Amino acid sequence: MSLAPLTEAAVATEIARCVEFLRAGLADTRGAVLGLSGGIDSDVVARLLRRAVAPQRIKCFTVIQADMEDRHLRQARELAAELDLCLVELPLAGWAWGLIDALAVADPQEGFSTAAFLDVGRAKNSLRGTIYSTYHDRGYITIGTSNRTELECGFFVRFGDGQWHLGPIAHLYKTYVFQLAAALGSRPEVIAQPPSAGYWQGQSDLEDLGFWLVHGAPIGAQRGFTAGEIAAAAAYAADLDYPRLDAALARLAAGERDLARLAAASGLRIDTATRLGLLVAAARWGKGRPAGVTLSPLPD
Repeated sequence: MSLAPLTEAAVATEIARCVEFLRAGLADTRGAVLGLSGGIDSDVVARLLRRAVAPQRIKCFTVIQADMEDRHLRQARELAAELDLCLVELPLAGWAWGLIDALAVADPQEGFSTAAFLDVGRAKNSLRGTIYSTYHDRGYITIGTSNRTELECGFFVRFGDGQWHLGPIAHLYKTYVFQLAAALGSRPEVIAQPPSAGYWQGQSDLEDLGFWLVHGAPIGAQRGFTAGEIAAAAAYAADLDYPRLDAALARLAAGERDLARLAAASGLRIDTATRLGLLVAAARWGKGRPAGVTLSPLPD
């Protein structure tokens, strides 16, 4: 079992609702600033934004980082060209490592290290937040690309991709984002690729989420995992796909606490459903919600 897809009419209605949300939110402003990652979330948001306002009111940027996959930059460029949007390319390779190195020297008690890929990944994310704030001071409204699946799992950086003015897809589970992407004309390559933050080669969100399920909460400081925990993380990741994950998240959001019913309704194994419940509760307590305005959720 999985989250029921939206009907074609419901997808069209949701696209119109998102576009009007952006149009109203950007009225009487200089325009919008949006980070393009080459992934499906920023692709969908860019297409919604392009329908809402004229292209000259949209400023897009992409960050060129060390260890990123070539497809991310290529797809960001292709999207900007297709939509006739300005794309600012920022070559910041090495900046995240420099920030973590500086923290390691200045605050050795915390154990910051460039060998910790989570430290470096979060620094890459936080650099994007700095870019957004700089454009905001020039009159641009920051557009977020977080979706509801990420938010409920705590799968965001609170003062990085978790801070924005308008979040046009923050009320939509990832399953629905895929549906909007197809309707909006996102390229098949973008839709088919495994969702990833792009922090390092081969990184995938569901693989990372497997480790978060082992941990039982969003992972803070870098930690080691035993061979058994690594195997468990791989098993959790193998059990996950977005329709099943989103079905479980929707039941949790509706107040379901019976693990057997949660597993049966989503199609997840009961141990995966158990760990997901722990993760969602911990994320709600530890991370809260992003700072920004979004639409009301669809009925669960």
